[in-house]
Amino acid sequence: MKFKILFLFLIVPLFYLKAQDKVNDYLNVPEPINLNQKEYNLAWSSHPNENYFKQEYLTPKEDINQYNSMILIEFVKGDFTLKDVIDQKVGELQQMKKTNPVINYKILEKDEEYILDFLISKNSKDGKEILIAERNVYRYKLINDGKNKGILLFAVSERGYDKNIDAFFTNLKNNSSQLIETVGNYKIPDIKIK
Repeated sequence: MKFKILFLFLIVPLFYLKAQDKVNDYLNVPEPINLNQKEYNLAWSSHPNENYFKQEYLTPKEDINQYNSMILIEFVKGDFTLKDVIDQKVGELQQMKKTNPVINYKILEKDEEYILDFLISKNSKDGKEILIAERNVYRYKLINDGKNKGILLFAVSERGYDKNIDAFFTNLKNNSSQLIETVGNYKIPDIKIK
């Protein structure tokens, strides 16, 4: 069971469609989330089992299926080590890299937290064209507040699409450390599971 829950938590949230009438704030995160001079509000949430919670936040004019920037907050209850989580995620990325040379990542550690900065893409069937590029900066933190024990993920996901892919990669090249610093210095809100 631990492996299944951890696997859910680590699946890369790239290219999926969602439809949801009611959005629940399972983690009681105060809104809006202010980051990089933008305001993000809860746009989608999921609680597929008793141990896993996932929430996604967008700026007002963004679309959940074709966003430019998204904040993710996830929580998995359980007794985990951050090293195991990072190792499993890196293993997943290394497996994907075997068939997709665009995939790249780096790991940073600070104050008993980890940041995983990684790039993934969806390519054309012939592999010659990048249709969507997605850069994710995942910040993992252990939580043990007496009521909740597990791993909290605070992340920012940024995307470039075929029409603006060059601008996306230019920005990534020129500002690669900025998003890491922003995510790393952000004061993660306390979660309170309903």
